[in-house]
Amino acid sequence: GMVEMIPNAETLRKIQVEHGVTGSFKDRPLADWLQKHNPEEDEYEKAVENFIYSCAGCCVATYVLGICDRHNDNIMLKTTGHMFHIDFGRFLGHAQMFGNIKRDRAPFVFTSDMAYVINGGDKPSSRFHDFVDLCCQAYNLIRKHTHLFLNLLGLMLSCGIPELSDLEDLKYVYDALRPQDSDADATTYFTRLIESSLGSVATKLNFFIHNLAQMKFAGSDARPALSFAPRTHTLKTSGRIRDVFLCRHERVFNPSKGYIYVVKVQRDNEVTFVQRTFEEFQELHNKLRLLFPSSLLPSFPSRFVIGRSRGEAVAERRKEELNGYIWHLIHAAPEVAE
Repeated sequence: GMVEMIPNAETLRKIQVEHGVTGSFKDRPLADWLQKHNPEEDEYEKAVENFIYSCAGCCVATYVLGICDRHNDNIMLKTTGHMFHIDFGRFLGHAQMFGNIKRDRAPFVFTSDMAYVINGGDKPSSRFHDFVDLCCQAYNLIRKHTHLFLNLLGLMLSCGIPELSDLEDLKYVYDALRPQDSDADATTYFTRLIESSLGSVATKLNFFIHNLAQMKFAGSDARPALSFAPRTHTLKTSGRIRDVFLCRHERVFNPSKGYIYVVKVQRDNEVTFVQRTFEEFQELHNKLRLLFPSSLLPSFPSRFVIGRSRGEAVAERRKEELNGYIWHLIHAAPEVAE
């Protein structure tokens, strides 16, 4: 993994909500923010140039690798105009789902407020054509190395990453790079992807919903709810949990490929069985961290696995690690355990 400190940067969400909760539907927020931090004309022009190049890079890279969960807290902008992405937990097209609907429905994130910065307004300009050319040049350069990328990703099939565990996952990259196309055909294809992304209302709607969710969370004294079990449970209504044990793991393919755990939950007067994923245990831990200092919580098993383990072996190892984590949680300080 890599950690890099990037100063003088802000998330798109924080920039957009400076124009209100509906800021993600407006065209001016990014341009106004860059203008505020680059008041001189030559500074602003340099920031726009940086934005054009970095935005083109983001569009091509996130498309080829199928980077998902691209809400506006996962995309950031530096005061110098460089746009970059964070959080790559979901890739190769393994998008989060709302029921049967993919959360990431556009080919990649390219919205009208980004086009506004590039064009210098709401009318198309020659700089937009330069941006499209940059994207297509980058796409064609990467396509020349299709087999190298596939070989490198193929070496990672045994690393235990759920999204990269069989040949179907490699096929996503093959299909995205379209090695059978000529450069001219690929240029036409990627230009249409840009048009499709720019015209996608789903991306802005996704940003807006995320804005609302963050406002609700920030403005509420209520404890953070779990997405997979949003009802509030108390000792009085649900009884104390005396023991939790992950009995076994099972392979699932819907809504996404991976493993779920069958969990035995023992309360004072009843025993129930529920199904939970590793990611749901991780969400539980992350939200407990919002409520309690880390010193009161056990450490959570790593999401990433080093070595040549296959998915089955990783799921079994995680089962043991999660059982240890839950045991320590239940035997933690009373305010945590209860």
